[in-house]
Amino acid sequence: MGTIERKEKEKNLRRADIIGAAEALFFEKGYDRVTMDEIAKKAEFSKRTLYSYFESKEQLLHAIMYRAYSTLNSLINVELNNKEKLNGLQKLKLLGGVYINFINLYPKYFEMIAYYNGSKCELPADDEYRVMSDQEGDKTLQNLVRFIYEGIQDGSVRPDIDVKKTAFVLYANIIGIASLVLNKASYLYEHRLMAEDFVEEMFGFMERSIAKTII
Repeated sequence: MGTIERKEKEKNLRRADIIGAAEALFFEKGYDRVTMDEIAKKAEFSKRTLYSYFESKEQLLHAIMYRAYSTLNSLINVELNNKEKLNGLQKLKLLGGVYINFINLYPKYFEMIAYYNGSKCELPADDEYRVMSDQEGDKTLQNLVRFIYEGIQDGSVRPDIDVKKTAFVLYANIIGIASLVLNKASYLYEHRLMAEDFVEEMFGFMERSIAKTII
């Protein structure tokens, strides 16, 4: 390994250490309660070194969002592998199930995604970390759009719906369902609703709203 390659490897390792430190603190305390000083201390770097890699805490948030979305998309790719024979509606149901599984496996990543979706981004549109996280995050929505189109073409989804609007509605519903299951499991139980049954009922409701009625 040459000098340039070794320096680049060391730089990438430092960047990963900083992201890992920020991730641990965000998971533990919440994004708003963490300072750059704490991140530098956690990563065991000087504040000057920290700022040489990340100009702001929000850049770190986007770096973590990239990790979260990449993890989600990896699960989706594995689940969709060799599923070409499914129709569009079946793929949409599969996608929703993967999202719920992701939340069960990585609840802290989901909490960060939920926080991010409700926050206002202050980074410029061309910031490299924002671009990376946004591109990875858009893949879920792109899958929804693609499967709705497939469903319309194969006859499993109503042809009269607005594809993009429906994709956004489905995405918002998935996040809402997952958030309720993650944070309100005891509340559901008080109403004699098991989380699994609630999720199944909600996905059934979403399915019936877009499925093509066969006469």
